[in-house]
Amino acid sequence: RVQCYGFRGEALSSIAAVAHVVLTTRQPGAPAAVRAVVVGGRVQSVDPHGAPPGTTVEVRRLFHTTPARLKFLKSPAREQALIADTVLRATLAAPEVTFRLAFDGRAPTVWPAASLPDRVVAALGARDPDELIAVQATVPGGCVRGWVHHPQRSRATRSAQYVFVNGRPVHHAALRRAVEQGCAQLVPTGRFPAFAVFLDIAPALVDVNVHPRKLEVRLRDEGHLVGAVAGAVRRALLAAPLVRQVTATALPAGDGAGVAARGGLTSRSEAAPAGSLALAVHEGATAYLPEANPRLPPLRPLGQALLTYIVAEGPDGLYLVDQHAAHERVLFERLRGARMRGGVPCQLLAVPLPVDVSPADLDLVAGARDLLAALGYEVEPFGPRTALLRAVPALVPDGRYDDLLRRALAALAEEGEGEDLLDRLTIATACHAAVRAGDRLPHDAMGALLADLAATEDPFTCFHGRPTIVAIPRAQLERWFLRT
Repeated sequence: RVQCYGFRGEALSSIAAVAHVVLTTRQPGAPAAVRAVVVGGRVQSVDPHGAPPGTTVEVRRLFHTTPARLKFLKSPAREQALIADTVLRATLAAPEVTFRLAFDGRAPTVWPAASLPDRVVAALGARDPDELIAVQATVPGGCVRGWVHHPQRSRATRSAQYVFVNGRPVHHAALRRAVEQGCAQLVPTGRFPAFAVFLDIAPALVDVNVHPRKLEVRLRDEGHLVGAVAGAVRRALLAAPLVRQVTATALPAGDGAGVAARGGLTSRSEAAPAGSLALAVHEGATAYLPEANPRLPPLRPLGQALLTYIVAEGPDGLYLVDQHAAHERVLFERLRGARMRGGVPCQLLAVPLPVDVSPADLDLVAGARDLLAALGYEVEPFGPRTALLRAVPALVPDGRYDDLLRRALAALAEEGEGEDLLDRLTIATACHAAVRAGDRLPHDAMGALLADLAATEDPFTCFHGRPTIVAIPRAQLERWFLRT
């Protein structure tokens, strides 16, 4: 039932054995402090000293008595980075405490006492507190709270992931994965969310004595706790407005010259080749009201740009919708929903289609017919290197059925099993069946796709984590045209 950090006296003794250590301590109400000097494990002096209440430990010439150990230290820059990370985690664990960190006589970095949200904003490098999505929920034996940086601010590494259990900074792979699971399909593949999560549970449910530095803990009933944390993160993200915003630097007033050279605008000579831009504006286009998902504003489709993006007008600016990513999201959720309701409707082909496949794929056809049937495929072996496709999911548009089957078999060939494999099969089907970049869409199809996207659970990203929709606020447009 440990409820505090505790004090590892043996660690201080070990440090004192290989360094110069000065310890100054004073109890509240004591007439003076005590100052002890230890060099290489030998006490040099213990004297009264003037100091405020509290304890200060000063360590110099670390490992001077063990030069062989000194050689195993990393470069000064790397060691300083590790120290800075340790102090940063401490600032989040104790936001009411002021911290100062200085290296080699440089001006110190100071973290003045602040609220926890302010500390998290600074730790995650958020430009604005609104970039952080708050997480708050009860879990078995306690509660979880925290903040996740907007998926648009995902990182290339896990360096900005902070986990705390009962106020203690820890490295807990299962809790970290729980947050990442909650961010699944919202963060692009190969990127990682930035977050600070604080789990507060009964001390009896935590074992802190599993690591010499107390950096790891064991949780009783870990499976339920991890699932609850993942669910809390997912609910918070799905309730947040995640439309990506264009945040290009505003152009200063009166500075119209040279704009094209800086990349703000594209000149005619730099424009895309003739025929690749198809933007047809429809004066009679009507807006739809996304009643099933109020997180998307009413959008009026204007046309199609580059045969890839739907251009739409909203109440606060322009919106660009990636037609392939948006259709992927729509089809994925429809297929998954139908699957959960008992099975995906299929459409029988008028003439069964023979598809050339490899022997390995033919084995998959024979061994995974139930999985394929759950997604609406009806297929069977038909010779040594041929599969006979009799039916496909009803949501799949006409054509490209042979490529669709090969994509589905490739998903089955990937490592994994159970629900994960079925999800990958659903993803492969949705990805191949969706409209593609370069497909020309009639105006009514654009409006229908926007309405379908608004009705999804997560209209902001496809299942790869790529954005489906990007907003260009009216204020940004006015800055580009020097109207402000």
